[in-house]
Amino acid sequence: MIDCLLQELSVEKPDPLSGAVKSLFGLSYLFPYQRLVMTNILEAAQAAEIQVKWPGQEIEDDASSEKDDLPSDRESSGRQIVILPTGAGKSLCFQLPAMLVEGLTLVIYPILSLMADQERRLRERGFSPVIIRGGQSKEERDEIWEKLKSGEARFIIANPEVLLTEQVKSQLEKIKVTHIVIDEAHCVSEWGESFRPSYLEIGSIINSFNPPLVTAFTATASSPVLEKIKKYIFGQTEARLIMGNPDRPNISYTAKGCICRDLAVRDLIIKNSRPAIVFCSSHPGTEKLARYLRNEFFEMGFSWHREIRFYHAGLSKEEKADTEKWFINNSEAVLCATCAYGMGVDKSDVRTVIHRDCAPSVEAYLQEAGRAGRDGAQSKAILLWGPEDETAIARAKTEANRARISALLRYARDTEHCRRHALLALLDYEGGGEVPETLCCDICENEATGNLRENPVIEKFFRKNKRRFKQSEAASVLAASETLRWSQEDANMVISYLLKSGKIRKTGKFLWKNSLTT
Repeated sequence: MIDCLLQELSVEKPDPLSGAVKSLFGLSYLFPYQRLVMTNILEAAQAAEIQVKWPGQEIEDDASSEKDDLPSDRESSGRQIVILPTGAGKSLCFQLPAMLVEGLTLVIYPILSLMADQERRLRERGFSPVIIRGGQSKEERDEIWEKLKSGEARFIIANPEVLLTEQVKSQLEKIKVTHIVIDEAHCVSEWGESFRPSYLEIGSIINSFNPPLVTAFTATASSPVLEKIKKYIFGQTEARLIMGNPDRPNISYTAKGCICRDLAVRDLIIKNSRPAIVFCSSHPGTEKLARYLRNEFFEMGFSWHREIRFYHAGLSKEEKADTEKWFINNSEAVLCATCAYGMGVDKSDVRTVIHRDCAPSVEAYLQEAGRAGRDGAQSKAILLWGPEDETAIARAKTEANRARISALLRYARDTEHCRRHALLALLDYEGGGEVPETLCCDICENEATGNLRENPVIEKFFRKNKRRFKQSEAASVLAASETLRWSQEDANMVISYLLKSGKIRKTGKFLWKNSLTT
């Protein structure tokens, strides 16, 4: 009898969150940080006397069974800043509570591709979200308001610009918005103070709707960015901070110096696994690089030369949707993209991410590099650096932006400190990272070099051919090399840079005037 009593006492209490996520999403496990964020949301909802209904129950239930794993003296707060790495399941942190808590969840996203991807994923799970964006007709908007009022739709997906319009604002003020979620919240800092002033108005959007629950999510945020999130989203309101380890131990980090970046991208794609994303800084850059790669791989005889496309904000809605669908289901794909594709789009098997151009900050770099290996498999992130970086710094509009780019470039050019630790240090993360025994980074693997990749080739060439060729002649010879596969334009660019930097020089003697030597 005593044994029976002990067995009875040892039975664990039911876990409503685990039951809910299994019932609604078919998942059998929650990560600890997911559980913490969700519990905070549900407890804050109950503190605000908002009904929480668990699957299969008709009345409000109590989430207190979740409290046992958390500090007992904490206050229920409806304001949270959640910093979790890419792949940690941030979306589920607000999707599940949205299905349990009475009222609507409004999720603010920065870009249309991310909005479309989130809508696709919700529909695949059997939900009916609505997207509010610019350019919609009166009939489309009327249908949206009706779905929200009737309860057919529980999710609203929107960007900050459309939420600032009077028509949208007045309609949503009439509807009970329970939870406002700001995804990719670091955009407040990176974009709000430059080309997206609407991001500086998110605080006023929140004040207009006055929801009891507000959660800001991002994968990365250094101390200055975190302060901007607090300032522009929460203002004077205190917000609980939840920060997970931003490290991604399955991603190996590499930085390579080069003069001809398109050539470097070509060679890296050949040597590394696909699917791959190549991030560029401009719309024309993505298109030019995609055309270049298709032509190069066709001439080199690769059957997958057709599996290369570009993506940027200037594409039509239909072109974006077509490219997204193509990329999601393609194991050979190479996508040349701007940051318009970088945030939150869920393709789990990207094996290689290459930054042709330097990202504007360490936060942006880790967001985009984090597109690799979301399935947990070993993947690679490669950042290119070189002479073009000076132009990127000069283009930065503010001193703060120049400082962010410069910090990332110092990281790229450093060949002494573990890249994983360096990235975490740039984020002011003090928890340390899990350094893998192998495949951590090019520095830990003793493969890093401070040289531009073209330097050894050119210097060796002119050591063997001192004063033999003038620049145009040398470029022709180098372009004829089947090993290098350079164009004459590429060779000229490399020679010109090395002349300017003093690595090679022109002779002034009569017989060899203007011939090149080391």
